[in-house]
Amino acid sequence: MINSLRDKVLLFSACLSLSFGIAAGAYAANYRDDAAPGLADGAGIWANLWNYPDGDLDAYCRNLKVHNIRNLFIQTSRSNTPGVKYPEKLGPLLDACHRNGIRVIAWSFAELFDPEADADKMVEAAEFVSENGEHIDGVAPNLEKNLEAWRIEKYSKRVREKLGPNYPMVAVVYSPLNKCFEVKRISWPLLAKYYDAIAPMIYWNSKYEKIEPYSYTVSTIQQIRKLTGKADMEISAIGDGMGSGSVAISEFLRACHDAEATGISLYPEQKMTPEQMTAISHHREHIPKNARFRLAAFREYVRTGNLNPPAENDPSRPIPRRDFYKLLVRQMYPTLTAKKNQPRIAGMPSAAECKAASSEEAFQILVSLGLVSDPIENNTSIEGILDSQIEPDEALSLIAKMLDSERHKLERAGHHSARLDRWFVPPAIAADNVARADSRPKAVNYLEASQMILQASSALH
Repeated sequence: MINSLRDKVLLFSACLSLSFGIAAGAYAANYRDDAAPGLADGAGIWANLWNYPDGDLDAYCRNLKVHNIRNLFIQTSRSNTPGVKYPEKLGPLLDACHRNGIRVIAWSFAELFDPEADADKMVEAAEFVSENGEHIDGVAPNLEKNLEAWRIEKYSKRVREKLGPNYPMVAVVYSPLNKCFEVKRISWPLLAKYYDAIAPMIYWNSKYEKIEPYSYTVSTIQQIRKLTGKADMEISAIGDGMGSGSVAISEFLRACHDAEATGISLYPEQKMTPEQMTAISHHREHIPKNARFRLAAFREYVRTGNLNPPAENDPSRPIPRRDFYKLLVRQMYPTLTAKKNQPRIAGMPSAAECKAASSEEAFQILVSLGLVSDPIENNTSIEGILDSQIEPDEALSLIAKMLDSERHKLERAGHHSARLDRWFVPPAIAADNVARADSRPKAVNYLEASQMILQASSALH
């Protein structure tokens, strides 16, 4: 049984991929598990200088895979150590991880008394090569001390310039909700400028107050996007493994799902316990494998102006119909109306009209084509409709009706198009979508809408 919106979206995407033979263009290529170095789509765990894995490293890595863990964050230095403190340990570990499909991300505790010296240590780790020729997959500077903007700028700029614009860099920082004095110094836009992802330390086992994991995690993720000014900021949340059991970890995972984190990991107390390994292995039930794919689609739509950034830069918010309709018309119809050697069909808007359509114009286009209800006939307010939320079944049905409508129009006009015959895919509607008496189906958010429309429009090219 399909039990969630994500299940429906993934099934819809799978149907599209099977029917159209598409991979959603360059976006999918950039976000495959086997793509260029960086964070793998999956969970991660952290190890510091005092608890490097030892013994049978292949068995260690196989155990990670069994528990759906794809990223190992391994500490390579502190400000008072060489850039790679234990090269004799790091090399064999890197080889074993790569043999078993585990990414290795180097992290360093940078005190930033000397930002450039600390930066060079991080670069040295990034450039480390094992005896078998294996390289580190990314770096994650741990920035907890001396966080004045000029220090972070000097450090981050040096690492970025030495490693290049495309090298994966993750900033490990406090949660903005942490009451530590250093948090007040953090320049969040500066972090967003230099780093591909931000990994907040969401540690709820405080000595001073009781912190509830779910709300603390959700608020942390929302605040980072608000403070950075980037709705498309990739966030890889670090959960508190220092004394946490399965209940707290499950709440953390649930919060990452609801706040639309793109990745999750745990920082343990020395080593992960069997209970923690089992708990984090369930991350796939919360974080979809295509989380970064959806973020890339959303980022591109915002960049091109086809989608407005959501309120407070929070893409986990429900998307109003005004934004959904505009994105749908702007992305789908220009392709439908601009086929080579195909005369314009009566009733179909021009490509130029669609590309420039406002929310109101997009709505009127959909009304004129009979794809949504006419507000005049129903005596309803256009503004009220456009400001309302859209539920998954309705969104998927609208996309499917749009594709099927164009297939029939071309058939009536005498245009043979086997490709159009393959466009229509019935929406994945589950029987359990009937709301309980005390609830409603979860509305489509900005990331889910971006995925739906990207994968549908990709089929038209």
